[in-house]
Amino acid sequence: MSKIKTRILIISDTHGTSPVLPSSPTDDDDDFATADLRTVITGYRHPLPAADVVLHCGDLTKRGTLPEFKATFSKLRGLQAPSKLVIAGNHDSLLDPAFDLDGEDDSEADDQVEHLGRLIKDAEQDGVRYLTEGTHDFTLQNGAALKVYASPYTPSYGAWAFQYSGDHEFAIPRGVDVAMTHGPPYGILDEAGVGQYVAAGRQPEHAGCKHLFGAVARARPRIHCFGHIHEAWGAYHCAWAADGAALANTAFLPRREDVVDGSKSRVLHTIGELKPMTRADASMPSPEARKMLSGLSRQRGVKLDLTDERTMVEPGKHTLFLNAAIMDIRYRPSQLPWIIDIDLPQAQRDVPAGRR
Repeated sequence: MSKIKTRILIISDTHGTSPVLPSSPTDDDDDFATADLRTVITGYRHPLPAADVVLHCGDLTKRGTLPEFKATFSKLRGLQAPSKLVIAGNHDSLLDPAFDLDGEDDSEADDQVEHLGRLIKDAEQDGVRYLTEGTHDFTLQNGAALKVYASPYTPSYGAWAFQYSGDHEFAIPRGVDVAMTHGPPYGILDEAGVGQYVAAGRQPEHAGCKHLFGAVARARPRIHCFGHIHEAWGAYHCAWAADGAALANTAFLPRREDVVDGSKSRVLHTIGELKPMTRADASMPSPEARKMLSGLSRQRGVKLDLTDERTMVEPGKHTLFLNAAIMDIRYRPSQLPWIIDIDLPQAQRDVPAGRR
């Protein structure tokens, strides 16, 4: 079957913000090797790079308000990609029919939900598709077929949208190209409160979902992208161990050490190596790190080629895990998008966007 090289731009947790505009006409040419990094912003900068498809892994807003949704869908419509696939997150309460909008009377809440529905429908004219939980097949403009599993759900923590207590069935099928969830799986790019806990002499807490990890371990998608835990931004190249009989039992929650081949898996990037990213970060990196920051800032993201020998993802054998949160822990839009190149199969026939 023919393969088509496809570029995917992955972001999450933008919380109603837009990419930072250059501070001056020459800002795009800043030389970070000599500049004072406390006076510049790297990371989420305008314009975002062109791609065949954009994935936004939820938290489109901060407070779940209609003006924030308007700003986000307007931004998505203008991105340089013919397809933009979007899910909700725990901040996006207007999108959750089960969420009780405190302080809103029923008619006002219904009006807002109806208005939001029109926003979403109008955005389809520019290739934006809002995905509810489930599996979706797409034929991209470049002729590639893309199969995506989407879910906005995260474990209960406070009074937020799209949350569950106990367990949740993440019905990710085998053969899916991308699992696109708002929250992380347990034990992978999910450490919450890292700086705060370390300062207090405590170990960071894993905020991911064990049921999601089990579902991903069984399905083994080529990419699993998410956000939710801002401070856990990063990339992890996972090599799966040989199939275990226990994984056939959908009720079984596997341990990472039993299903991941740790000797062949590795962390590719973490947030620590890419600081400072904002004016508030006072520490200054080495000249080598400054040069790297300069290049990443100019290309507007971190590039990974999944067809390259060093980062290759073989179906059923590897999964690239990506925490794509744009906001840092202080809600500063400073973290870098992911620019992923992957070979996808050529579509055999036209599949309506969003068909399950």
